[in-house]
Amino acid sequence: ININFIDVLREETGPDGDIMHANGLSYDSNKDLIYLSVNYFSEVWVIDHSTTAEEATVDSGGNYGKGGDLVYRFGNPSAYNNESGERLFYNNHFPNILKDGLPGAGNILVYANGNGDTKQSVVYEFRLPTELNLNPNENNEPETVWQYTRDNLYSARVSGAIRLDNGNTLITSGSMGVIEVTNEKEVVWEFEGTGFYWRSYHYNLDSSAISFLNSDMP
Repeated sequence: ININFIDVLREETGPDGDIMHANGLSYDSNKDLIYLSVNYFSEVWVIDHSTTAEEATVDSGGNYGKGGDLVYRFGNPSAYNNESGERLFYNNHFPNILKDGLPGAGNILVYANGNGDTKQSVVYEFRLPTELNLNPNENNEPETVWQYTRDNLYSARVSGAIRLDNGNTLITSGSMGVIEVTNEKEVVWEFEGTGFYWRSYHYNLDSSAISFLNSDMP
């Protein structure tokens, strides 16, 4: 990790002490990996959760044998001087590993804010490589298996997306509201407001987390 990396998006304002601006993480219990969204690098970093504190200070040890080095990273190859990869993000939020039982289990959703020239946000679903390697002078970016955008879908900050049990995707656009879309990209439900929307989550009607809403307790 080059802590002196300054993305093209920050060249005008310059460094302000907020070096990385990490804004969300997801834990993959099957692979014992942490996925960390690093907004000012326009990347997602993959960290070996199995390493000890001692192993994290060197480049060996842990389940993946890389110690404190990143196991994988994607979104902006220029952040590690890889000219062969295609840039995916101009700022990003909420890496979300799809858990077992969900459609696309094992894939990851990422909200790409799109603060480059286009000012267009995109929700991506990526299939991660079987072997998480960072090979020099090769395209190491994951495969895009699904994506969603539309006219005027843009939020410069926050935002995210989750996969529902029915296969639909619930998208939070921080400056607009919430959209539920099918895998065929049909909008089935939408809320638009004038507030500021960090992130949305879904609870099934039979979830114990909301059981008290139907309780007779005073």
